[in-house]
Amino acid sequence: MRAILLLAAFAAGLSAAEEYTYWIDECTPELARASGCRGGDAELGRWALEAWQRETGGALVFRKSASEAHARLRLHWASGNSSLYGETQPAVVDGKQGAVIYVLPDTSPLGRSDPLMRDAIVYLTCLHESGHALGLPHTAAFPDIMYNFGYGGDISAYFNRYRTLLKTRADIPAHSGISDADRGAIRAAIQSGSK
Repeated sequence: MRAILLLAAFAAGLSAAEEYTYWIDECTPELARASGCRGGDAELGRWALEAWQRETGGALVFRKSASEAHARLRLHWASGNSSLYGETQPAVVDGKQGAVIYVLPDTSPLGRSDPLMRDAIVYLTCLHESGHALGLPHTAAFPDIMYNFGYGGDISAYFNRYRTLLKTRADIPAHSGISDADRGAIRAAIQSGSK
């Protein structure tokens, strides 16, 4: 009986996970022509959300929405006219804070012929922009996924650092790209939001 009471007290002390429904555009032939997206890009976006979920120990949970209209996070593949890498705009969805994320999947203007480097850039951009969608600001620390290139630094070195961790595309989920400082920031954001 005492064990049951202790377990009940422990469970009551746990806060419920924050659930985010999401929608990621599938790369249709028409969208591929307009944006340069590729068939597996939706998977890169999903892996980015799963990385944040893992890094928060499940305090954030992401679930695919049945419709874009009810998705708190909406990831769209953008054309080169929209932004350099990505952009996030806040939105309110069904009374909850959400965001619309735009990611530029066409890295050919950057001279990236390595398909794995291209996937690394798209994945890291999805990770960075979804970090903004979750409330994280830019940082001035080069190791962070939330680093702002406006502070300078070698952009090629930034992406190469991650690319060197990969032998195949399947390695991406095993390497989150999230720094210790990013981890602390997302956990602090969750903690401050739960008060």
